[in-house]
Amino acid sequence: MNQKQATSELNILKQDYGIRSYEIDAGGRLSIPSIFNLLQDAASNHALRLGVAVQQLLEKNYTWVLSRMMLKMDAFPGWRDQVRVRTWPSGIQTVFALRDFEILDNADRIIGSAVSAWIVIDADKRRPVRPTSFADQINSVEDMRAFDHSLNKLPRIDTADVENRFFVRYHDLDINQHVNNVSYIEWLLESIPGFGQEGFTLKELELNYLGEAFKGDRIVSMCREDSLSGTRFSHTILREDDQVELVRARTYWNK
Repeated sequence: MNQKQATSELNILKQDYGIRSYEIDAGGRLSIPSIFNLLQDAASNHALRLGVAVQQLLEKNYTWVLSRMMLKMDAFPGWRDQVRVRTWPSGIQTVFALRDFEILDNADRIIGSAVSAWIVIDADKRRPVRPTSFADQINSVEDMRAFDHSLNKLPRIDTADVENRFFVRYHDLDINQHVNNVSYIEWLLESIPGFGQEGFTLKELELNYLGEAFKGDRIVSMCREDSLSGTRFSHTILREDDQVELVRARTYWNK
């Protein structure tokens, strides 16, 4: 192993998880929100090891916010199955710090992968700052990607086939005191026609996080069907009172 390979290996976190009963859905498979929770947990643990975790940045009045993400799934493990999450920082692009993920089953086969873009914000001003000041700590593995995909801004939808409304609860908040990224995923899933039916499984989910929501906000989750087969959907999540757009997303399903 050469020095470059050794450096790359040191900067890849590998974390094992056993799927617990409360992480599966009604079909007995690892739920989509639980997948994102595993990825978030692995990313947080790796950031802590690198010295750039949220708690460490808050000491300097900065924090991380997830801006864009795309997940691809080929298979879903069940209760008590073992999975391994591999994650690594994969580069810096303008204001974005990139992070990739792979999910492997107990036979070491890749069953899921994700790419993500994060921003560092000033905790008081809520404005982005360039992550280049943390570049030496992040130490990106720039020659390795989970898959090639440009995390561009998704189009907004102005009409919807389904609209659902939710209130932000204390349970939805994270350490930044705003809605956790997984709660948005739960809200958009609830608005998909056919979600939860047998044989209706996620293939791809791409998200743009555009704004912040806080305890007591009223949320509107809008879903538009983009295919006659019911396998492609576009999503927008708004804050109802001022119509501020919080999330754009699109999902692709196997049916």
